[in-house]
Amino acid sequence: MKIALSGYGKMGHEVEKAAVERGHEILIAIDTPDGWMSAEKMLKSCEAVIDFSTPAAAAMAVNRCFDLGIPVVSGTTGWADGLREAIQRCRSGNHSFFHAPNFSIGVNIFFEINRQLARLMNPYSTYRAAIHEIHHIHKKDAPSGTAIALADAILEANQAYHRWISGYGANPGELEVISERTGEVPGTHIVNWSSLTDDIELKHTAHNREGFALGAVLAAEWLQGRKGVFGMADLLGNKP
Repeated sequence: MKIALSGYGKMGHEVEKAAVERGHEILIAIDTPDGWMSAEKMLKSCEAVIDFSTPAAAAMAVNRCFDLGIPVVSGTTGWADGLREAIQRCRSGNHSFFHAPNFSIGVNIFFEINRQLARLMNPYSTYRAAIHEIHHIHKKDAPSGTAIALADAILEANQAYHRWISGYGANPGELEVISERTGEVPGTHIVNWSSLTDDIELKHTAHNREGFALGAVLAAEWLQGRKGVFGMADLLGNKP
């Protein structure tokens, strides 16, 4: 498969490595807005674009892929408004779009456990939930897309919460999501349910970026021949 990379930072390099190891070819890496115009001819030879750019660049990159009819996989987070518009355009235009806040297989299993625990905690109002996420100092968005996905799943599954807030000081019905930026941490996410008598804690720690990169390449492979909007639940067969 011939692949173009949108964004060529640390994740872009990891995706390149994972793709080559699986026998794919990276035709071009685009890291500036101008690159999309100058590389149009080469882009038309690509069978997929994998986007790990920035919140400011992702909407333009994904929409350019729709313009050119190229299946696109995006792991960029922090562009909620643009993402909603891209999803609508993909569905109305019959394009191919795969988006996930986190491509790690382990994290997506973690997502499912989080949903199940939130559902089980419904009868037990003495427990309070909170999310703590830790990432490297270069990460642009806070909270992380993974933390937001965890929070949204709790809101959906547990009647005690109606919204999440970023930072401390939640009122009843609000779920705290605490963000920490330090060093070169690839990503740690902790979901805690705390009461006066005990705590229940779910934790996922990424040791490096390799799992994210491999998941994105697997998504690009899986997306071939499919039309619509997809996520990791589709790839892993966990879609309700």
